[in-house]
Amino acid sequence: MLTLHIGIDDTDSKKAMCTTYVAAVIFDDLVRKGLSPVRRPQLIRLNPNCPYKTRGNAAVALRFRVDPRGLDEVKEKVLERVSELAELECEGTEPGVAFYTGEDIPPELRSFSISVVRRMVSVEEALAVATAVGAELHALRGRRGVVGALAAVGMDRIPGKTYELLAYRVRHNWGTFRRVDEGSVVRMDMLTRPWTFDNFDYETNESRITPHTPCPVLLGIRSLDPEMAFYAFSALRILEPTERILLFETNQATDLHIQEVKVAEIEENTSVSVEGFVADLPRVMPGGHVFFTLMDETGTVQCAAFEPTKSFRNVVRSLRPGDRVRVYGGVKSKPGMPLTINLEKIKVISLARFVRTSPPRCNVCGKKTESLGKGKGYRCPRCGNKLPEGSKLLVEEQRTLRPGVYEVPSSARRHISKPLLLEGLKPIEEISKA
Repeated sequence: MLTLHIGIDDTDSKKAMCTTYVAAVIFDDLVRKGLSPVRRPQLIRLNPNCPYKTRGNAAVALRFRVDPRGLDEVKEKVLERVSELAELECEGTEPGVAFYTGEDIPPELRSFSISVVRRMVSVEEALAVATAVGAELHALRGRRGVVGALAAVGMDRIPGKTYELLAYRVRHNWGTFRRVDEGSVVRMDMLTRPWTFDNFDYETNESRITPHTPCPVLLGIRSLDPEMAFYAFSALRILEPTERILLFETNQATDLHIQEVKVAEIEENTSVSVEGFVADLPRVMPGGHVFFTLMDETGTVQCAAFEPTKSFRNVVRSLRPGDRVRVYGGVKSKPGMPLTINLEKIKVISLARFVRTSPPRCNVCGKKTESLGKGKGYRCPRCGNKLPEGSKLLVEEQRTLRPGVYEVPSSARRHISKPLLLEGLKPIEEISKA
């Protein structure tokens, strides 16, 4: 018997389908044929900054024991199913399938997978790695999908893996409102957290287990433990039928996308962790977005907390020049803007003293004076008395911000970002063995 590794990517569009659903159908197909899975299906989140992504930029890997005599038939069955279910008629959908046969994944393929999670990787790089390790790539329309498909094959060992139980809708419900009782989501969250996580956003008061797109997914429960995922599912009040459910191993909530760098090493479409000092006062822009400049010994970079990060912006607004921080986030650029780190988390390491200046009171009539312009001193609006620039008042600000790590709410969190709730937690099976 041989071990066949199957990678699938980019079968969906913004209108429909989900690559995990395609994989779930194929998984059931192969099990019905009598094939034995080597391990659970794997849901691999790739570079979250990829400009070509549909939604969460996920690829899927399936791994089965296969009789060599039926190997070609299995591959044909997989390709037929992907062709049948993929959104081939939609612009931008470029499905890719990768096959690799072997007990162990070669080190260069594992390294390639990490690269695809952390940076932009070209089709040519994927083709070169596939040729080097003997993997087989199939591009069903365009070629981009082969990159993610091969990356999924290569990530058989997920550092700090988590799980997601996905339930799928019957076809005639696709595109309709999902009927899952929100009260039961809150109760489930209270029963199972932190072993399940990101179920409900208490700041925006919305369920996070049901997507808002017209795809086949009914709900997804993220978990540190397989049994807890099924227990959480049983605690829900679901008001519509489910077609199937499947539990995936994932690299979600692992921070696997983050690279620790200096400012001068930052590249667009990567995710970084950078330590430095706040260089200026935060600026609140139209729409409620908050920006500041981070500085280290190699340069400066703009950081942003956008409106969807909600109360996290209060932390960013509270920063002052000289504060020492470590920022985490994806690097993007927009027309007319410099490279910007879209903040996912921030660690406030130490706080600087911050002194504000204010106009003095008139020494004749006591009225608060007004500035005459930078360096020009002050004038009393009541009696016209003028005071020199050096008479300004200096008041030290009492800082309310405290050192610590702060994160965006779950509604703004990327799938691959690790919630603070999980820091220091071990999987249940590890605890039970201790």
